[in-house]
Amino acid sequence: MRPRADLAAAALLLVLGAGALVRLWAGPGLPASPRSDLAAMGVGLVSLERRAFAAEGRIPAWNPSENSGQPAQADPAAEFEAPLRWLGLVLPPGRALALMILLNVLLSGLAMYACARRYLERPAAAFFCGAAYMLSWRALALIDAGWLGPLETYALTPLLVLLFDRLLERPSPGRTAALALAAGLAALQGFPQTLYFAGWGLAALLVWRLSRSEPRTRVRALLAVAAAAALALLIAAPGLLPRLQFAALSTRAARDPSFLSAGAPRWTDLKTLFAPFDAGGARLEYWENNFYFGLWLLPLWAVALARERRRAAILLALVAAAVLLSFDTPLLGLAYRFAPGWALFRRSSRLLLPAQAAAVLLAGLGVDVLLRARRSRRELAAAALLLLPTLADSCARMLPRLRSVPLAALVPPAPFPALTARSPSNGRTAAIGRGALAYGQAAAVGVDLVNAYSPMNLRDYAEYLEVLRSGAAAPGGPRAAVWTDLLSIARPDLLRGLDAQTLLSDRPLPLARIGWAPAGREDAAPVFRFYRGVVPGPVYAWRDRSPLGPAFFARSLRPVADEAASLRALASGPILDPPVLGWGGGGGQRLDFAGGTARLTRLGYDRYAYDVDSRGTNFLVLSQVWYPGWRARLDGRPARLYRAGHALLGLVVPPGRHALLLRMTSPARNWGLALAALGLALTGALAGLGRARRTA
Repeated sequence: MRPRADLAAAALLLVLGAGALVRLWAGPGLPASPRSDLAAMGVGLVSLERRAFAAEGRIPAWNPSENSGQPAQADPAAEFEAPLRWLGLVLPPGRALALMILLNVLLSGLAMYACARRYLERPAAAFFCGAAYMLSWRALALIDAGWLGPLETYALTPLLVLLFDRLLERPSPGRTAALALAAGLAALQGFPQTLYFAGWGLAALLVWRLSRSEPRTRVRALLAVAAAAALALLIAAPGLLPRLQFAALSTRAARDPSFLSAGAPRWTDLKTLFAPFDAGGARLEYWENNFYFGLWLLPLWAVALARERRRAAILLALVAAAVLLSFDTPLLGLAYRFAPGWALFRRSSRLLLPAQAAAVLLAGLGVDVLLRARRSRRELAAAALLLLPTLADSCARMLPRLRSVPLAALVPPAPFPALTARSPSNGRTAAIGRGALAYGQAAAVGVDLVNAYSPMNLRDYAEYLEVLRSGAAAPGGPRAAVWTDLLSIARPDLLRGLDAQTLLSDRPLPLARIGWAPAGREDAAPVFRFYRGVVPGPVYAWRDRSPLGPAFFARSLRPVADEAASLRALASGPILDPPVLGWGGGGGQRLDFAGGTARLTRLGYDRYAYDVDSRGTNFLVLSQVWYPGWRARLDGRPARLYRAGHALLGLVVPPGRHALLLRMTSPARNWGLALAALGLALTGALAGLGRARRTA
């Protein structure tokens, strides 16, 4: 009977989830709200993937639309290697995102049902857990926030717990392979913070399980867990290796306690345990620092603690630990200082996302107790009665906010398309302030932008921007930030070094004095404003009168020995006399600095072509952001690239006319793909061994 009951429960969960979210997947376009990260950057990343694949036949390694160019697959919000994200290659962005959300919500319900089925006696109690987790207030708030990455990890967390516990209980090749595959898929998701925090919960489960095991079983379990972890890392390598490389070169690499504790909850926020107090969704980022697991779960917690004290206490301890570590206390400071990896993440209250699984399981244990007390053939009806107030509470609060809107309603066209559209002659666009063009939508509207709204930003580029804005390097280096705003221009030459030929702002500015002439004004241009949606407003445009172009010849070089010297040199001299790291005389070539012309002939994503005419032996600076993986070929032969102007690329060009090809090769991703192939092969072999043992 159990397989039939499980299939019926799974089918009912699918119907319930699809029915509750019908307005999203059957709607006209993008499932988003004015406060949604899907509108702010998700649709841009999906559009980038689709456009680059159509243009170059592969998932992009480089995103030219943000920060004058930055790693694409290494962006934690992109997740191009995650299987569900491939929907963006074949479907319009809005439809692809709607299906990604729906499939993850349904997966969360099925995964929680399977997990609860292991720990609870009554199938109806497990169904309660699946439905309550799938349609919890927190899960629906993730949709409203447009947090697709956290939603993906939220969906996989119960599955990881189930497979991890099964492996600890009885280590075997098949169970090792199953955990490796699930953990590898989870690690490919683009919001590592949730998975990282869930990992601490799995570590607690490991300690608890091993403390109750025989010494021989402990060794086998530890070996099996180590093997599963190693295979999972191999499977996830195409996403992990580029991300690790990006993280090491980003502003997040600097230990910044203020970045971690910024926006930490206050003790008065504990009142949200009983109601979300989100002002009907009007409170900005109401899903952050919110401890609402569901009011109607709390009585069921009490039942579980009264009748199943030992098991309930373990689950309650996990919830309590997540709540306590959310606050900026000495305990959080210890985690920040000594827990590996903790310093990469901000807002530790996001611990509450994986804690929702423990909260629902604790309530499910209470339902299990009640159903066992009165054995009945109508268990599902009894569970439904207990479930009804929980779902009514979360759905009544959240479903009216969730809607699908046409893409154009949240992603308006870029202003002044003749000036801002991607083309070899237009150069980049820089937004002064956030009121003229939504940074994260640049890829969706076909604009290459100097700014970005991104989880990680390259440290050298952030340092370059700081000198551009203030004329000096920031003391102590750049701070971690998700916005790269341009609010002042102290060094116009550095802006020209980025080939920022068009400037946009929502107010008039005296930019003619630094060389940008007025190029247009729109009095009621539609612009996406975070938290407000698309609103009409004025947008002003300026065009550079003396652009350096996408490549320019240096007047002289300033060799520097390290990054600190490079930054000091950038702050003290013009971009036409760039500091150059690693310069050793260019292989003995004598530079004439006679100049010439350089023209961009192909504007791709991972590939760029230039037509160069050099009047002597020159040093050519490319307005491409430096990053490991760039390769250049001059007239078909490899050419050495240097890090010039602190954050840009440069190379030596001999006299005459030349064809220059620049490619982003992303060795980290290529190594990751090779390792993933190895990991999948080993996982498949392990699964086959497990199947053979079962049938022997």
